[in-house]
Amino acid sequence: MSLFSKFKKEKITADWSQAHAAEPKFYRGPDGAPFGAMALTEGAETILPKAPQGEYAVDGKPVARWRMVAISTTKDAVLGDCEYSLALEKLAPYILDDKDGSVLVKGLSLSQLETIPE
Repeated sequence: MSLFSKFKKEKITADWSQAHAAEPKFYRGPDGAPFGAMALTEGAETILPKAPQGEYAVDGKPVARWRMVAISTTKDAVLGDCEYSLALEKLAPYILDDKDGSVLVKGLSLSQLETIPE
């Protein structure tokens, strides 16, 4: 081991195989327009799409509006929700890996998850 390799950060290989792949749920807003929601559950490593608006459609039309819903297993309750892209920004410190248009988010503690809803 050289002197410089001692200070290099070693990249940890993330295991995507055991993570939960978030599935979208679709709803209609007060204006009748569809919107999508992805759940992030306390303690669960989760695979989330970086741009769901490009991947999902309702009635053949892309879904432009997306929300992230935070779910606590400790409190057995929905903690709240947040605009999807803002939630991804808040999740940046907890992203373990990023590939093929998706991110792998580590399982969050209750206190970490409580920072996501607006």
